[in-house]
Amino acid sequence: MPKRTFNRLDDDKKERVMRAAIGEFQAHGFEKAKIEVIAQNAGVAKGSIYQYFDDKKELFIYSVTWALEYFMKVIDRQTPLKDMDVYDYFLSGSRERFKLLKREPLLVAFSMDVVSGKYGSLAKEVNSELNRIGEEYELKLIANGRKRGTIRDDLDDKTLLLFFQGVTEKFTTEIMEKAEGFKYEPTEEQYCEMESLMRKMVSLLKQGMGR
Repeated sequence: MPKRTFNRLDDDKKERVMRAAIGEFQAHGFEKAKIEVIAQNAGVAKGSIYQYFDDKKELFIYSVTWALEYFMKVIDRQTPLKDMDVYDYFLSGSRERFKLLKREPLLVAFSMDVVSGKYGSLAKEVNSELNRIGEEYELKLIANGRKRGTIRDDLDDKTLLLFFQGVTEKFTTEIMEKAEGFKYEPTEEQYCEMESLMRKMVSLLKQGMGR
């Protein structure tokens, strides 16, 4: 986790530091990434980075979680989390999300490389943190569904979460691979193909989780 010094920065400066870090890690990998280059590209002194993070590993791990949380915050601005259940999450504003992916190629490429295991020994630790953040978000979607009466109440959250993850994992990978192949700018026909996959996935979710 970042130090208190980093948390006191304004949002623009935080983002500048994180984008500089992600750019350096994506270009050169973890081992060859240089703190001085990150500092230079962020417009801060090299010593400042060590005032923000204990070491390069901590900076890398936070870079991964920052990228995920950045996408989640943008999605939440489009359709507030409080208004979504697990079905809305996939069906609300899907076109806008593809546009977001196209606008942020660096964050997308970095996130996909992390998930694919490019960063070797760090992958297990990083993916554990990603899973924690993702599960917190998914549990909020399940809780929203319970309140709205769209999620069954005869199963506990852990069971519902396992089912949700089992159904969505392969579908989401397939959709992301298609989106990447279309360079996040699909034709209407290609978009309809991906949207059809999402609707089939949601249909399965409703059959298993819905009331």
